[in-house]
Amino acid sequence: LGVIPNLYLFSTLFHLPATTLTTCARIFIGVNAFRCVFPNRYNNNIVLRDTVLSSIFLTRLLATFSEVAELIMLSEVAKDLNAATVRSDLIELLAEALPPICVLAQCFVWSSIILHTDSLMFFEEFSWFLLFLINTALNLVFFYQGNHSILVILSLVQGVLYLPWQTLHLKYILSLDDPPFSLSDVTISRIGKGLKRSVWYRKKSVVREDWGGWIGESWMFCYWILMSLWLAIIVWEYEKMDAF
Repeated sequence: LGVIPNLYLFSTLFHLPATTLTTCARIFIGVNAFRCVFPNRYNNNIVLRDTVLSSIFLTRLLATFSEVAELIMLSEVAKDLNAATVRSDLIELLAEALPPICVLAQCFVWSSIILHTDSLMFFEEFSWFLLFLINTALNLVFFYQGNHSILVILSLVQGVLYLPWQTLHLKYILSLDDPPFSLSDVTISRIGKGLKRSVWYRKKSVVREDWGGWIGESWMFCYWILMSLWLAIIVWEYEKMDAF
């Protein structure tokens, strides 16, 4: 069902020019629509539909572009708010750091998938915690400097809801029964097997626990629907301001 709101949000961006914000929003929302049709979970390669379109490799490839696009958007918004509110070099630097940190997170998640270990997934999720901690802190500064726009409010609401949830998520990852991992485990053979597994191995399941229980369910709803709505609202607000 999540594909329906994503397609609607995508349709609201058709008439807008191809700017950094609109292009990034289209990528993110479009990929989320795809993931709602072919959902999967990296742990144990769980899928809803047993098709190559549900492969972990394909999903992760698309998600790499969509997540970097998301952080480029948030970085651009933070820089614009900084220019209009604080004009701080430190805030500009922190805003510029968001996309590179996201790229680092992609390295962790790809390594986790290819090497078939949940250990590195912790570092990917911690990177996301750090990303939204920075974004929330920046917008808190904007708020206290008198900028109470919907762009600022949405970032603060997202931070208040997401950061405690992600703390629980990180604890959940640490609780997983994952064997110890060291650099000596990184071999060409293991990388090859991991890539092959990410492309071809799938376990079809509708068992709630296979999808991460309430943590997995809340993650999918917030990521694939609410985050799409957030980015669409950002674009709508820029359209209202005639900023394109």
